[in-house]
Amino acid sequence: MRLYHPPSRGVNAVGLPRRQSHGYNPPMPEHYYLSPHLDDAVFSCGGLIAQQAAAGDRITVLTVCAGDPPDGPLSDLAQGLHMLWQTEGSPVAARREEDLAACQRLGASTLHIPLPDAIYRFGSPSEPFYPTFTEIFGPLHPKEEGLLDELAQILASQIPADAAIYAPMAIGEHVDHRLTRMAAERLGRPLRFYRDLPYAFRDGKPAPELGIPSGTELRIKLSPDEIDAWAAAILDYPSQVPSFWESDDEVRKELQSMYALHDAWIVIET
Repeated sequence: MRLYHPPSRGVNAVGLPRRQSHGYNPPMPEHYYLSPHLDDAVFSCGGLIAQQAAAGDRITVLTVCAGDPPDGPLSDLAQGLHMLWQTEGSPVAARREEDLAACQRLGASTLHIPLPDAIYRFGSPSEPFYPTFTEIFGPLHPKEEGLLDELAQILASQIPADAAIYAPMAIGEHVDHRLTRMAAERLGRPLRFYRDLPYAFRDGKPAPELGIPSGTELRIKLSPDEIDAWAAAILDYPSQVPSFWESDDEVRKELQSMYALHDAWIVIET
């Protein structure tokens, strides 16, 4: 696969000036966020990304399913989602632009893998692997098992050896979240697992074959400004927000409520 690797346009999170230093600057930590789709990492970890960017850390949001649909007719499910998203031109190109804007706001670079979203993947031109939401929120299709090794090889080739890797827990059971988590686990490297939002807001469960990962719970404090930057970045995805929230204000309130449950943002480190 040929990767989309747009130049980074981000500098730091809105309202969060990057910390200044003088004299020798040692290499800053590097973080890679694995995002199943063009929104998941920002939806789930935007406050933490804002915090890390303000500290001067290097951050890349790597989206797994960022490729264009195939030529030819799409499934009824894909066509219905396109109508809901109300984008101009190519829906996926529009979503990539949304992702660039959100990551720019937070101070992250982007890397887009051209694997199509599950709604666009077919066994034959007339046989989508995932024709309904039942399949979308189910296990990987048997004919796609080979994707796991292919994706793991791509991740291994793109992520520096000393970078921290953040992967979804696959809460909500979406097939592409499962794919991303399983490919990350095949790397044989330490991982930091994040809760998939907004599914975790809505009592979503982890995929039963995966469960909650075992490891050390890291409790990360976020400031009100970091939570505000997180909410603002979520709103940079106008095609997706109406599917999950009824208003801009609801986005902020839900983030604040989720954070308040533990007075921290939690990731699990293996």
